[in-house]
Amino acid sequence: MGTLADLGGGPVGRSRFVLPIVLVGTFMAILDVAIVNVAIPSIRSGLNAGFGAVELVVSAYTIAYASLLVTGGRLGDILGRKRMFVLGLLVFTAASALCGAAPDIAVLVVARVLQGVGGAMLYPQVLAIIQTTYQGEARGRALGVFGAVIGIAAIAGQLIGGALLALDLFGWTWRPVFLVNVPVGILAAVAALIWLPDDREETRTRLDLGGAALVTALLLLLSVPLLLGRDQGWPLWLVLMLVAALPVGWAFLRWERAVAARGGQPLVRLALFRNRGFASGVPIAVLFQVSYAGFLFVLAVFLQTGLDFSPMKSAMVYTPSAIGFFCTSLLAPRLVPLLGRHVLAVGYVLAAIGLLGTAATAAAAGTSLSVWALAPTMLLTGAGQGLGMSPLVGTILSGVPPKDAGGASGVVTTSMQTGNVLGVALFGLLFFTLVGSAAHGTAYATAFGELMPLSAVLLLVAAFLVYRMPQAAGQPANALIERLPGWAGGFAWSMFLATGGRVGESLFNELLSRVRGERLDRADHAPDPLGEFLSFHYRHQEEADAAWLAYLQREALAYGDRPIPHEGERTPVIQAQVAEIARRQAEGRLDPELDPALFRLMCFGLASYPTLLPQVTRMATGLSPHDPEFVTRWEEFLSRIGARLESVHERG
Repeated sequence: MGTLADLGGGPVGRSRFVLPIVLVGTFMAILDVAIVNVAIPSIRSGLNAGFGAVELVVSAYTIAYASLLVTGGRLGDILGRKRMFVLGLLVFTAASALCGAAPDIAVLVVARVLQGVGGAMLYPQVLAIIQTTYQGEARGRALGVFGAVIGIAAIAGQLIGGALLALDLFGWTWRPVFLVNVPVGILAAVAALIWLPDDREETRTRLDLGGAALVTALLLLLSVPLLLGRDQGWPLWLVLMLVAALPVGWAFLRWERAVAARGGQPLVRLALFRNRGFASGVPIAVLFQVSYAGFLFVLAVFLQTGLDFSPMKSAMVYTPSAIGFFCTSLLAPRLVPLLGRHVLAVGYVLAAIGLLGTAATAAAAGTSLSVWALAPTMLLTGAGQGLGMSPLVGTILSGVPPKDAGGASGVVTTSMQTGNVLGVALFGLLFFTLVGSAAHGTAYATAFGELMPLSAVLLLVAAFLVYRMPQAAGQPANALIERLPGWAGGFAWSMFLATGGRVGESLFNELLSRVRGERLDRADHAPDPLGEFLSFHYRHQEEADAAWLAYLQREALAYGDRPIPHEGERTPVIQAQVAEIARRQAEGRLDPELDPALFRLMCFGLASYPTLLPQVTRMATGLSPHDPEFVTRWEEFLSRIGARLESVHERG
């Protein structure tokens, strides 16, 4: 098998080490999220901490990561991506060492915050570096490897964490879970300094530090009371924190509007929520993450604290879910062009069924639950979660203009990480309330069985909201997802968009321009007179039809040689145009040569797929394509419209 360097556009010489280096950073960032769940009970007993404090250990990383992700991407533009990647690695590595040496829970929480800061600094740079280092087919292959590494890290986190805890190296119990990052991070930082290419700074990018500070404060005000309230007995200061979240949230919205009004680059472009698909999609992302994060956290506590499973045994319970998630994450992008948004809905329903099955199995087995008893339902849960996660970001962004794709993906990512924080906080609070003061496994099994239906309900609500999105069933959720080579390409693309920032916007625009160029090139070389008409049409469109032309360029042309759009979308469009034509004809206002509705319908067909032309030609010429006169009449019709357009253009 050839290397990336063997492909056109691949790196040569020392640059061939670029991909392994940046993927080490990716692996560390993802691994650290998964590995901590396995270590929760050991951390709690080792530091003599309450469950609320341990929940804060899990959430501290996510709060910092969610708050600073977009800012980290913009800092890479300003200071240079190599510099930010190395600095992020060093911060992450130093924070990991501090985690491993933490003498108490407070120091561990602070260290986890620093880990999140380091992750937000390094992770957005990974795909920017891949984008600038690789070209053509090599870039697609590199993105595929990137997607695979993310899935492998999610699986490996459970197993590596369980193995390290089982080995109990030097009697350090949970500490090696964090310390394992230190030698790897140092080696990766040194290698990055030597082999990563230098890049130019982008001074036009601006930071929204006020927005980042306000969103951080908002997440803290919402999550800390939920995490610590039960253990602390809900003192007044925690209640006041929850109350203060409202004015801080209002201040954040006002701040973002003000930044946008003065031409800045806000952390969240609130105008994006005027897009119905985006406004419906963000709540779906939050609901999914609340359910997913809450499930992972509660399951870890239930298995290790309630059932006294060893860390390795607990990791084995997670493994079927991780395998199912990984496999369907790779499969989902291939299903999207066929099933459209149904892929998301099916995924959420399957995951909900899996959660209900897991809850029922756990409740029935009680303290006698075995590892393999949960394997079928865990596999189903993971498979559903993979279908619901992999195409999610692309689906939400499918209706967003390309120029806004980077900023929109940053909003989606921040929303998902917020859901992660709230999931741990909310489910932790409810779970430990249900367990009460009981210390036996039966109480944990009962609480787990009662709480998992809530996680399933959240997924079913998300499945319902999928059908509030305007994309028609059968339309690909991401116009460019199938353009990436390899079966892992779609997964890599979705995860790429999930990183947010200007990197996502840059790649989106580049791919969109390439596909659009290919489509226009085919139109320019089409047989005469069709090719002449199409090229003339694109160059000399009437001002009144500018909006329709923009639709064709933005939506239809982006799909390459696929049927455009798919049946589920084009049918209502055609029906609406036919109804308008009928009304104009009944009112005596129909111009058979250049009526706007008739013309738009024809453009829709021409910019669509040849199989749509018979429906258009019957309306335009009154003849079936099988009639002997069809070709002559069709060419006459196109020529007449072309002449009319030319005369209009000359008069203008």
